[in-house]
Amino acid sequence: MSLSQARRNQLIIAGISSVLLSVLWAIGDLPRSMYYTMPFVIAALWIPAVCVHKQRDGGLIWTSFFGLLGIVVVSIVVRAVWLIGGE
Repeated sequence: MSLSQARRNQLIIAGISSVLLSVLWAIGDLPRSMYYTMPFVIAALWIPAVCVHKQRDGGLIWTSFFGLLGIVVVSIVVRAVWLIGGE
C-alpha cells in the first residue's frame, strides 16, 4: 500500500469515526468526565492520519505510540458505550 493510499484510508476512517463519536457524544447520556474525554478521543483519531509518514518508517517508538493510542481510544469508546447501554 502506498503512502497516499494509507493516508486516504486513515482519513476516511478518522472522518467516519469522528462523525459516529460526535453522534454518540450528542445523544448519549454520559457521565461528566466522559463529556470532557470525548473531544480528546476525537482529536486522537486524527493523529495517525496526520502522521502516516511516521508509521511507514516502522520505528519501534512510533509503532508503540500508535498502538498505545489505539488501545486508549478503543477503551474509552467501549467504556462510553457500556455506560450508555447500562442505563
